[in-house]
Amino acid sequence: MRNSILDIFKIDNLGKGIFSKIIFTLLMLIKCSVYFFPLGDTNFNQFLIYMQNAMEDPDVLLNASVQDLPLSIGNIIYLLHVTMADFLVIIGACLYCAAYIRQYRKDHKLEDPGDSGYLIPPRYLKPISVGGLLLRMVIVFCFSMAVFLPVAFTLLYLFLIFIIILPYVSMYPACYLSGDCGFFASFVEMVKVTRGYYLVNARFMSLLLCLYFLGDWLTSALSSVLPAVAYVLGPFWAVIIALSFGRYVGMVYCRMREVPGGFRISNHAS
Repeated sequence: MRNSILDIFKIDNLGKGIFSKIIFTLLMLIKCSVYFFPLGDTNFNQFLIYMQNAMEDPDVLLNASVQDLPLSIGNIIYLLHVTMADFLVIIGACLYCAAYIRQYRKDHKLEDPGDSGYLIPPRYLKPISVGGLLLRMVIVFCFSMAVFLPVAFTLLYLFLIFIIILPYVSMYPACYLSGDCGFFASFVEMVKVTRGYYLVNARFMSLLLCLYFLGDWLTSALSSVLPAVAYVLGPFWAVIIALSFGRYVGMVYCRMREVPGGFRISNHAS
């Protein structure tokens, strides 16, 4: 990639910067609402006591049914609020990625191959229209709503597999929202386009995940001392990492389209 690692975190560097400011603010409000304006009941004391007893006597949990779990309707509503906030942050990262690709192609549409190493000049990669992007975002939102919860619970137990497939799966929104492929064709294209870039993508994505978990651990530790600060710092860090992830996917996707397979044209080629 021609960009440095620091460019991944320059989320404000997108067009005139208005869109990035709006999406950052919206996502911050969504994440902070979990702490400052929670829906439902945040008191899980009965559930924690139940789990402590279950750890002392495993038979309690083995013989229990779902109805036996001491979770109120308010607790469930709160959990749904937290889940929806995380889901919308992921959708926001997808939207940022799509906006980055569209802006990049508008800015580079007149460039020629020259000595740049492009196999496919940017001017041949057409930016998607705003209407087309919004329509595809609605489709992605609806599809993601259907698969988010089952996939999230599955990945809790198969985290290593998640790390392995992440460089492929994260390219799906880029393939689809860029307008390059249809809904189903993007599932095949997300694997094909990653060829030659898997290891570099795995490295950068793992770095971003590590930074997220490090920040989450630090803010969790801070919450016992300065809860108000942690309640703002935690969402801030989560949104920064999410948009940086979306920016990286957009950056590398543009590169993968211009130089398929990671092979560059020789500067001395005629």
